[in-house]
Amino acid sequence: MARNSYFWLCIPCKMKILQLSNKVPFPEKDGGALGISVFTNALLQAGHQVRMIAMNTSRQFIEPASIPQKLKDAIKLEIVYVDTSIMPVHALLTLLKGKSYNISRFISQDFKDKLSSVLKAENFDVIQLEGLYLAPYISTIKQLSQAPIIMRAHNIEWMIWQRLASEEKNFIKAFYIKKLTAQLKKYEEASINLCAGITTTTANDMQRLKEMGCKVPIAHIPFGIDTSKYNVSEPEKETSLFYIGALDWQPNIQGLDWFLKQVWPKVHSTLPALEFHIAGRNMPATYKNASYPNVFFHGEVNDAQTFINTHEIMLVPLLAGSGVRVKIIEGLAMGKPIITTSIGLEGINCTNGTDIMVADTPEDFQKAITYCIENPRFTKSLSENARRYALKEYDIHAITGRLVQFYEGLINAKSNLHNR
Repeated sequence: MARNSYFWLCIPCKMKILQLSNKVPFPEKDGGALGISVFTNALLQAGHQVRMIAMNTSRQFIEPASIPQKLKDAIKLEIVYVDTSIMPVHALLTLLKGKSYNISRFISQDFKDKLSSVLKAENFDVIQLEGLYLAPYISTIKQLSQAPIIMRAHNIEWMIWQRLASEEKNFIKAFYIKKLTAQLKKYEEASINLCAGITTTTANDMQRLKEMGCKVPIAHIPFGIDTSKYNVSEPEKETSLFYIGALDWQPNIQGLDWFLKQVWPKVHSTLPALEFHIAGRNMPATYKNASYPNVFFHGEVNDAQTFINTHEIMLVPLLAGSGVRVKIIEGLAMGKPIITTSIGLEGINCTNGTDIMVADTPEDFQKAITYCIENPRFTKSLSENARRYALKEYDIHAITGRLVQFYEGLINAKSNLHNR
């Protein structure tokens, strides 16, 4: 049985990190993938060793051949297929047992076996879990390693489902989602103190975890970007709106449905020539076959930055969610005027009316769009302020330094406890 005994002697200048992910974050086709991969790359650039084991799920399957071999070699990437398909019978049985079906879909014997073989063969200074869905493997890790386990809490998962339930109009569906929410909350509350430490992407989420009973060290380490990769350019289609996001994530679908049905008719009646362009992976057939005036559905685009730069004003109509919206940060870095909701802005300390526009009702959303279209000087200032804010607050190299300091503190604390 492999044991990480060597790291008790001192904090290593360069750490060896095992990163566990419930999705393959390469290539970075959505905000969730980017939120994982950007730290992987930054840690590598800082000279740390990173080893990754990633689930390749049925819902977000990535062809392994599409990942650059140089990257796979650098992180010794291990990919394990996990079937996360929703199975009604399994869902019902899990519900009756009072367990979380959201979590059980990510429990895989193959993944556990791969994790065990890696832990038996190698020592690590830190084991980094990319979110709650890796929590079922904490017991396996503790059996085979003494390295501190840190969970990067991308969201407060149960809160996403609670908000989805509150917006659901179908009584039966709302009842089921509330059941899922209660079970997920119970699991999340039980899991947060099993780790040596937790990081959150927003200060709000850090406070919520404390209120949920988190007793382990916790730090707010925001999402970051490699600012050198984000450029500002004049849009090819001026006075056009756009949306880009993963369309297999329920909060995105819910928010986009709300906008198309309740906001867009008001906008189109006021600005009939205005175009709205929508892009996203795994676009539902209901969108592909939909017919809204001057709305264009692009599906998954080859280059997200090119799509973003083609259009002028970014819309993020989000009614549910937790954590931080990665696409908003990318949009800010590219100097896009952005209109979102209060929930969309959670965790991002922009100033409404200066760096970004916030609207929570169909009427306010329509007014914000109209104002931006009719006042180009204001929209230009919004763009410039957005870019300035992103470069100041979200540089990945500075943020990764904070993450490493947090890890070093946990290693040091465990070393001191061991030596008493």
